[in-house]
Amino acid sequence: MTRGQEIRAKRKFLTALYSEEVFQGRTVRQERPHCCGQDINLLDNKVSFRDLTVGSKRFHLLEPVCPLCDKRVEAVYHLMI
Repeated sequence: MTRGQEIRAKRKFLTALYSEEVFQGRTVRQERPHCCGQDINLLDNKVSFRDLTVGSKRFHLLEPVCPLCDKRVEAVYHLMI
């Protein structure tokens, strides 16, 4: 496995891990990202991580790049407290 493949595999793992935390969380709940009229598959597209701190806990929001318009889709989230 090349270095680039290792990095892509690690990013996919982190995306899957953080997805469960923010899309099904009890403190912070992120809305599913969509752009250009379609939902964005987080595992198939480039994703940036944005940290959000609530109290003493840090959450990692997922901000993908739209495959159609190539713009970053900002995370929309709600505090569930």
